[in-house]
Amino acid sequence: MSLQNVLNEALNLAKFKNKEPEAIKFLLMELSGYTGSEFYMSLKKPIDPKLKERFFKAVEIYLEKDIPVQHILGYSYFYGYQFEVNNDVLIPRRETEELVEYILIYADKYLTEKETLKVLDLGSGSGCIAISLSLENQKMQVLATDISEAALKTAKRNNEKLNARVSFRQSDLFSEINETFDIIVSNPPYIPDEEILEEIVKKEPHLALFGGKKGLDFYERILKEASQYLHEDGLIAFEHGYQQKEDIKALAETYFKKATIIQKQDMQGKDRFTFVCLGGVVDEKR
Repeated sequence: MSLQNVLNEALNLAKFKNKEPEAIKFLLMELSGYTGSEFYMSLKKPIDPKLKERFFKAVEIYLEKDIPVQHILGYSYFYGYQFEVNNDVLIPRRETEELVEYILIYADKYLTEKETLKVLDLGSGSGCIAISLSLENQKMQVLATDISEAALKTAKRNNEKLNARVSFRQSDLFSEINETFDIIVSNPPYIPDEEILEEIVKKEPHLALFGGKKGLDFYERILKEASQYLHEDGLIAFEHGYQQKEDIKALAETYFKKATIIQKQDMQGKDRFTFVCLGGVVDEKR
C-alpha cells in the first residue's frame, strides 16, 4: 500500500466527517518525516506498516474526538520555527505571522537609529510572536507576559528550545509592568462571549479565546493604559477579528488622539491588524 493510497483513504474519511483535508495531509507529512516537496515525490512509495498504524490512530483521534492535529503532534509551525503547543496555549495562526512581519518592517523603517528596541508582548501564549521577533531582529529585547502560569511554562520551553532571548513575566496585562517600551504587541482574546465555536476550537483554552460581550474588552484595557508604558515614538500593534476594525479604530482614536492609526488586511483580504503609530506609519509594502 502506497502513501497515496493511505492518504486517499484518510481523505475520504475526513470528507465523510466534513473535516479539513489539509489537516489530514499535514498529519501524514509530519508523521512520515518528509518535507513538503519530498512528501509529494514519495506518494507512490510503499508505506511502512508502523507508520500506517500511527497515522490512522492519529486520524481517528482527529475525526472522532475533534482534537486539533497540532495537539496530536504536540507542535505547530510559526514563522518558520517549530513551537510546542498544548491545551494551555492557543495554536498559532498563519495570519499572526503577518503581524510579526509588519512589526519587523516598522522597526527596520522607523526605529533604525536605536541600538536596542524594547518590545512588550501582552498575552504571549506559546510565545510565538515574542520569540519570532527576538530571533528575527537581534536588536529587540522582548518581554513576554501572560496571566496563565501554564502558558508561560510552555513559552519558556519554546524559548529555550529555539535559543531565543525572550524574558518572561506573569502579569494580567500591565499589572506587573513598570518599564517603558518601543513596541507593544498583542493578539488578545477577541471572540465575543456569546459566539458559538466549532467543536475543534473548543479544545483550545477559553482564557485565550473570549474577550467580553463584543470581544473588545482587552483592547480597551490595553489602549487605556498603554501611554504609561510606551515611548513617545512607540508603536502598538494589534491582531483582531475581521469584523472589529471600526470598533478598534474608535478605541484607538479615543485614547491616542494624535497618533496615526493604520489598519491592514491579511492575505485573505480580511481586516485583521491595527497599528497605533506615535512616531511614523507602517510601510505599505508587504
